Amino acid sequence: MSFFKKDKRTPHEIAKEQSRAISTQIRQEKRQLDRQINQSDREIQRLSTDIRKHALNNNKDALRTLAKAIVKIKHDKSHLYSAKANLDTIDNAVKNQLTNVKLTGIMQKSSEIAHSLAELMKVEQFQSISEQFSKELIKMGIMGEMMNETMDAAMDNNDLEEETDEEVNKVLDEVLRGKQ
Repeated sequence: MSFFKKDKRTPHEIAKEQSRAISTQIRQEKRQLDRQINQSDREIQRLSTDIRKHALNNNKDALRTLAKAIVKIKHDKSHLYSAKANLDTIDNAVKNQLTNVKLTGIMQKSSEIAHSLAELMKVEQFQSISEQFSKELIKMGIMGEMMNETMDAAMDNNDLEEETDEEVNKVLDEVLRGKQ
């Protein structure tokens, strides 16, 4: 892009390009974290075999030192998982912002269309159509909520049935063990 030429890309295209670059960088960082996690796993395995060797020799000082090293590595590994989760959160936030930019563009176009329609139609006619559209959107929202509630209730029933089956199996196992 030249210094004197105007950028002809839309804000959405610019945001999409930036989002793609950020997502690429986040994926690279996540791969690096995965490598570090795998390296930690290998180190824990190595230390575990060393602990077994020193346990045969009854070397308690070495056992204690190796155990501390394993605990520290596991602690560091949990921090790596937290960092990876934070990267996922950042990636999702970037994608959310991209969606917001896209919605802003859509809303702008929508307002332009509404303005054009207002010029073409009578105001009363436009208001009645807008009210009908609003009512339909409300109906769709209510229907969506009802569907979500129905699905949640169905899932809760499935969970309740599973818990009931588990409890029955547990009681039957206890009764059968008591008879033996």
